[in-house]
Amino acid sequence: MVLKLHYFAAPGKAEVARLCLTLGGIPFEDVHYTHETFPTFKAKAPFGQVPVLELEDGKMLAQSGAIDRYVAKLAGLYPEDPLDAAHADQAVFLLIDLTDAFGPTWALPKDEQVKAREAIMATKGREKLGYLAKLVPGGAYVAGGKLSFADLGVFVMLSSLTSGQFDGVSKTCLDEFPDLKAFRNKIASEPAVKAHYDKHTEGIRAAFKPDA
Repeated sequence: MVLKLHYFAAPGKAEVARLCLTLGGIPFEDVHYTHETFPTFKAKAPFGQVPVLELEDGKMLAQSGAIDRYVAKLAGLYPEDPLDAAHADQAVFLLIDLTDAFGPTWALPKDEQVKAREAIMATKGREKLGYLAKLVPGGAYVAGGKLSFADLGVFVMLSSLTSGQFDGVSKTCLDEFPDLKAFRNKIASEPAVKAHYDKHTEGIRAAFKPDA
């Protein structure tokens, strides 16, 4: 058996694991659900949610943070140096702060959702992007001077924000953060990342390309 990554078709919380497995040349099955078909798997999932990584022996690993770190280590994309690893984790935890700010907006009606997200991007979201920019001066890698799973996480977040797919978040939201724009383009231009998104262009992933 090969690894099976269970999630929806959208990037969401499984995209970093997908990228790690792909860049690491690790065979896996990308199992997709819709909101209609997910209930059939929900009862099997350790915590009743996805993503879930099904291991070769059929056991299941839940929580995106745990999955990302596990597959990053398999793929050689988790820093070996303890401090570099801490710097990578630091960036990922900052991303969680940013995504958590948007969490409550998903339950709002569309007009309220837009206003709420515009307000977030003008305050807390802008603040967090400013902090994130300090971690990648000049578009540098997040940790250890080379590509890691944290870089992929930041790339996925920035590409999602600028995709135009989220009402209330402007495609130009990175214009005041040139280091973040340079970083996003740098990761998008990594040969293996670029090759992946040359094949996967559907929906929001159209924004995961260089100069998108």
